[in-house]
Amino acid sequence: MLCSGAFGGYLNYLHNFDTVANENKDKRVKLKYVLLGIGSAFLVPAFLKMIASDLIKDTEQYDNISYLIFAGFCLIAAIFSRRFINTIGERILEAAKQAQQTSKETKQQVESTQQELTNTQERIEDVKLAVSLKTFTKEAMPLDTESSHAMLLELVDSFIERTSVPDYAERLKLKAEIGRKMGQIIISHNLPQDELLTKYPKEGMYLGLAYSVELRPNPSCLSLLNKLAKITSQLYTKYVILLAYKTLASSGLISKEAAKEVAQNVRLFRAKADKPLLRNINDTISVLKFINPEIGSS
Repeated sequence: MLCSGAFGGYLNYLHNFDTVANENKDKRVKLKYVLLGIGSAFLVPAFLKMIASDLIKDTEQYDNISYLIFAGFCLIAAIFSRRFINTIGERILEAAKQAQQTSKETKQQVESTQQELTNTQERIEDVKLAVSLKTFTKEAMPLDTESSHAMLLELVDSFIERTSVPDYAERLKLKAEIGRKMGQIIISHNLPQDELLTKYPKEGMYLGLAYSVELRPNPSCLSLLNKLAKITSQLYTKYVILLAYKTLASSGLISKEAAKEVAQNVRLFRAKADKPLLRNINDTISVLKFINPEIGSS
């Protein structure tokens, strides 16, 4: 590589294969092109690796032809040193960008898969709680209505603070636990849902009310969900609202006409939605289409 690079650089200097136009020929310029040639020759292994050539192998079984071909590559690289170095540099930078993009996409896929797994686990917990609430009795109620109402408001007021943690998975888990607890309190003590929405217009209350519908659906819940869908801002609350909509649909509590309004509300969630939420939006629209085939996909 050293000899081929120096010789190729000197040939470039003599015959202007890849030199700067109108450049004075002196010893300093000669040394420049010789050094450029040597540098280019030492880049040949990287070039062969990039083009997946098997000329360089992890073995000692070389023949003379292989050495001659490799020397020829080094000589060509040295003769056209400036263009060769620029080309290799651009290829390496492009490969680095592609690797970075691939890494970013892989990270997003992993996060999306983790979120889907978390959502599935939370859905299982919701079903367990819903089954438990069906067998709930007044005697098992740990607090009176007034105390439970106070506990609900404390959870609502501290919701943002309690869920403000840096870890994404932990943040989702906390939101689910607190939201499920608020929904359980609302259902267990038959607290007036519309009154809670009017008096306490906070994101924590929106989530608790959405959970209360998802855990125990009834005909009056659809109006409440439609109101929540128009005022909520957090993605996780929207996710729970979608679950509640699907629960109402599977319970036969969404009529053919009401499905149109629900579909309009669900489509509003597409603004700033992440991939998992978009999938849930599309799933909800598909469920609504079974109720009313006239609902479009837009």
